[in-house]
Amino acid sequence: MNELAGRYIAYIALVALVIIFGALAPGLFLSWGNLSTILQNSAVLCLVSVGMTFVIIVGSIDLSVGSVMAVSGVIAAMATPSLGWLAFLIAPTVGALFGLANGAMFVFGKIPSFVATLGMLSVARGLTVIVTGGAPVAIPLDSSFYSVGTPPIPFIIVIVFALMFGAILTQTRFGEYALAIGGAEDRARVLGLPVKKLKILIFMLSGLMAGLGGGVLTSQLGSGSPTSGIGFELLAISAVVIGGTPLTGGMGSILGTIVGSLVISILANGMIILGISTNVQTVLTGVVLVVAVLLSIQRDKLRVIK
Repeated sequence: MNELAGRYIAYIALVALVIIFGALAPGLFLSWGNLSTILQNSAVLCLVSVGMTFVIIVGSIDLSVGSVMAVSGVIAAMATPSLGWLAFLIAPTVGALFGLANGAMFVFGKIPSFVATLGMLSVARGLTVIVTGGAPVAIPLDSSFYSVGTPPIPFIIVIVFALMFGAILTQTRFGEYALAIGGAEDRARVLGLPVKKLKILIFMLSGLMAGLGGGVLTSQLGSGSPTSGIGFELLAISAVVIGGTPLTGGMGSILGTIVGSLVISILANGMIILGISTNVQTVLTGVVLVVAVLLSIQRDKLRVIK
């Protein structure tokens, strides 16, 4: 029963929030303009959370995604005057390189993913400030780069990547191996699965998606900001866990993660419409995360709670 509730908590929460906010502010919340805003605002979180899903499925964590978003977006913004919208492709490339570094530290350095990515969080954020001097990098007003962040392009990008990675997770050996490693890594090693290689690829994937999200956010903001993405790692982890992927790994759903991202975006949007303080929003997001963990965590896989 507990596992069933954890798997479907995102869908239950989504319906409940729409009903609650729809009843409290029907003219505002349920308007087409506001619903479009929710989809637009949730796009970046969806992209970053999709990459985080694979990391959590194998039982690891990536705390660097917010900083990787910032450095990727800034570098893309700096290249925009000469490359136009093609500069957008730089963002996921930079993100993948940072993900590769995370994976290498984790696998070959034998540093826990929590520590390795926490260090990268500081490194990437510091590099962003150094490169920009602490000031936003503006995108020229006539640049085609803006097209990437113009509705409905961001959510079309989300749909494409969600379908692609959903298929990878459920229809390929890559996804099968990821689930197997998260479920029982020792057994996966005995069976000869390429555990090290797959973990590095998964961290590269997480970095790539963080960079992609950073590129979209930069297009939406009109500049590459050294402060963008702050706190995004916690939002992404929350979206994944709310979506039914337990922190213990071994199972997960891309669709669930997308729904979890929408839950967080709707929660923030609805409370803004009702005039509720952002501090209360932060508290409620934390409460939702804790409840999701309580419902989804597989306690039989934990020998000791640390």
